[in-house]
Amino acid sequence: MIITADYHTHTNYSHGKGTPEENVLAAIEKGLRRIAISEHAGAHLFYGVRGTRLARLRREVDALARRYANEIEVLMGLECNLMAAGKCDAPLPGCADIPCGADLAPFDVLLLGYHKGVWPEDAATRGAFRESFGLGHANPVKVAEALLETANRYHIGMLSHPCEYVQADIPTLARGAAELGILLEINASHVSLSPAQLREAASYGAKFVIGSDAHTPSRVGTFERAIRAAEEAQVAHLVVNEEGFPA
Repeated sequence: MIITADYHTHTNYSHGKGTPEENVLAAIEKGLRRIAISEHAGAHLFYGVRGTRLARLRREVDALARRYANEIEVLMGLECNLMAAGKCDAPLPGCADIPCGADLAPFDVLLLGYHKGVWPEDAATRGAFRESFGLGHANPVKVAEALLETANRYHIGMLSHPCEYVQADIPTLARGAAELGILLEINASHVSLSPAQLREAASYGAKFVIGSDAHTPSRVGTFERAIRAAEEAQVAHLVVNEEGFPA
């Protein structure tokens, strides 16, 4: 498999170790055609990027996109945090519960995932919070439904590292993702979906995207673990950022 795009990379704007430009240069060196800088959105208590800092990142990414336009496509992403069923922290126009700065242009790529560092606001996320810390179990169907409802409302394109911190019901998640056109990430840092789960998701029509979840420039475009998982599960043909995937 040859992966041509990395939509999930972090920088020193959050808890990564490199600059956005260093990530871009690493992607060019790896031969990628596209990279997204996808920091944690603002509700993350420890790593969230918000307000003027997020707007500054938007401007920096735009400048990098112009500077390296002949070598790679540079995108502004955001890894949003599930806060409740139907609610995340994507600062998008039209979402009255979350303010949007006037100077913050729409994002090119939106991911959604559950993270421990986000305060839960409803029964589904309270259950997820407890499970993520080993204090109980969430309802996996409710978790899947919460992710799908939120992804649909906020026009999310990808679900990041599904089942990493809390289990989601695969039939519910995969069927809904297929219907809504949402990709399930095979995360090269976490590999949160087992081969059996990947095969099951594929049987319900899900498609996948491989992401590095790089937190250092050296990890940008490093996909080996995710590729092995996709190949073992025999879902490589369903990975949309693989070179041979139909346009």
